[in-house]
Amino acid sequence: MNRDSKSEAPVKKLRSRLKEATADAILAAAAAVFAREGLHAAKMESIAEQAGVSVGTLYNHFTDRAALLEALRAKRREALLERLDVALAQVEGQSAREQLRAFVVAVFAHVSEHDAFMRVMMQLPEDAARTQNKSRVLAELNRRMEPVFARGIQAGEFRAEGRAFYPALLMGMVRGALDRVREGDRANPPASAWAEEVLRVFLKGIEV
Repeated sequence: MNRDSKSEAPVKKLRSRLKEATADAILAAAAAVFAREGLHAAKMESIAEQAGVSVGTLYNHFTDRAALLEALRAKRREALLERLDVALAQVEGQSAREQLRAFVVAVFAHVSEHDAFMRVMMQLPEDAARTQNKSRVLAELNRRMEPVFARGIQAGEFRAEGRAFYPALLMGMVRGALDRVREGDRANPPASAWAEEVLRVFLKGIEV
């Protein structure tokens, strides 16, 4: 065995962790700066300063603003899906109704926590990359909802009629409610209350 190669392994792992930590710091800084200064006004220099790195280091990780935004999309998408998986795992074995509740509440909680960043992303024009990202997110959400609906139907909790439309109908209601939350109207209830109301209305239409 090459002793040098064996000794280099921990060093490579450390470098990899440091590189990942730096990238995460840059992404967190970018989300904060974009939210504070606006998507188009924010400068890469401000992001580097916020992250505590040089501009050169920033560009070593992300070649341009587009690459940075795409990485932010991917990071937030990953965080949402991880949150949903944790929420669903916590109610495994419970009724389909409770599992669906955990799903909806987790979606609203995630969007509420990252509301400033979501507002920034809404400034982006609709293009192929943004459309593809939305499609990818919806596909992953559907993949998690489908087993819940199937269990609910099998257990006699939900109606089988119209089940093909359930995911689209639920997410349509969720998106509509989130738009109202983002309007910032003081008369509007908080995100958590919207989650419960969306779930109540949706279940009223599908429960047996």
